[in-house]
Parts: sequence; structure tokens; C-alpha cells
Amino acid sequence: AMEVQQTIVRLQFKKAPSGSLFGDQPQNELVIRIQPNEAIYYKILAKLPGLTQRAKDVQQTVLDLDLKKRFELRRTPEAYEKLIHDVIQGESHNFVRRDELEEAWRIFDPLLESLEVKEARTPQRYAFGSRGPLKADALIDSMGFRRYTVTGVPGFAEDDFD
Repeated sequence: AMEVQQTIVRLQFKKAPSGSLFGDQPQNELVIRIQPNEAIYYKILAKLPGLTQRAKDVQQTVLDLDLKKRFELRRTPEAYEKLIHDVIQGESHNFVRRDELEEAWRIFDPLLESLEVKEARTPQRYAFGSRGPLKADALIDSMGFRRYTVTGVPGFAEDDFD
């Protein structure tokens, strides 16, 4: 078990050089929150409006596509709830056909065998309730990214962590 139960895809764009026109600023990010509270938001630097602003007068802002907020939904169905509903309704568009599944296993079985048997890879252990393996943080840091970042915009993307 990890510290929090969530699935987020975070694409962090290259940070501008510290000596650039805008100075030292956070990098732009496209965030896709799969669960809980599905949303897509884009954290970008925006120049402050007005004629008296200087080039370095920028602020991080968020373009937010949170359907629950946008359409004032009380509740959205969970992923499996929607799939079970589709089965009951006879909808098959969210499911793969048998031949697709067999082809996927034909492609991935050799890869999985290579990873599990030939290379004998084992998962990294981590403490119950933690953020995960320390090596994951080290890998992310070594590539110039941060594991979590703050939006800087109150009320948006509230599940971001520092």
C-alpha cells in the first residue's frame, strides 16, 4: 500500500534556463488525473495582463478541465461501474475482441518472459504507507524532474503535493 491511492499521468516540459528572459520559473506541466476525481489540467506560465507589466511579470496558472466542476456533477461512475453498466446494456465498445486479446498475448508473452525469467527482475521493496521505492525518486530526480509540484493556483488541482 502506498501513501495515497491515486493515478496521475504528469508530463513535465523542459524547464527554461535560469538565465532566460523570464528568470527562474517552474516548468509547464500537463496533468491527467485518472483517479480519484478525474480531470485534465495544464499548468502554464502566463504573462500578467496590462501595459505596465515587464517581461519577467509571469505567473503560473492552470487551464482546468474538471468535468465534475464544469458540469456540476454530484457523482461520476467509477471505472468498473461504467463497464458493468455497459455489459448490462449490451455495449461492447469498451472491450477487446478475442482475436485482439490473443494477438496482444502473442506480442507481450515473450517480453514478459524475458523480464521475469531471463533477466530475473524483482520489484523494489518499499515501506507500507510510503510514497514508494526511494530509487523511483532518485530516477526521477536524475532526469531533471520533480515527483510532485505545487500549482500555485488556489482551488485548482487540489491534489497536487509539495
